Amino acid sequence: MFSSQSQLAIHTTPAPSSMTGVIVLSMDCRILHINDAARGFARLFDREPRRLQGHTTTAPLSYPLIDLFHDVLAKLEKHIAAEDWSQFEITHLAHSVDGMVLLRGFGIPDQARRQQSRVVLTLHHRSGPSPL
Repeated sequence: MFSSQSQLAIHTTPAPSSMTGVIVLSMDCRILHINDAARGFARLFDREPRRLQGHTTTAPLSYPLIDLFHDVLAKLEKHIAAEDWSQFEITHLAHSVDGMVLLRGFGIPDQARRQQSRVVLTLHHRSGPSPL
């Protein structure tokens, strides 16, 4: 069975899943799922934590995560408006108090119901000055 290049990139993610923070959000900024690793990574950022309005959990999200969410949301809305149902990824690097964090945002449009589209954020921590 052949894997496309994008599938290969997903399979070769450097961090094990137990060290990967995952946050699943609706288009109206509600947190639908957040794992313990994501909660821990959110505390590593220097800036004052902020909360997404209208979310159903109490986990604070800092500016790098909110910024990535808004970047993915803007592109997701463009995909939906253009009736482009392909998934996409946006990647950012963020400095934390304990090293670098690779932030990956995935836009997952839903063709049947726009409000069922999702934004998935993953956080991969690397301590120390080593590049990602």
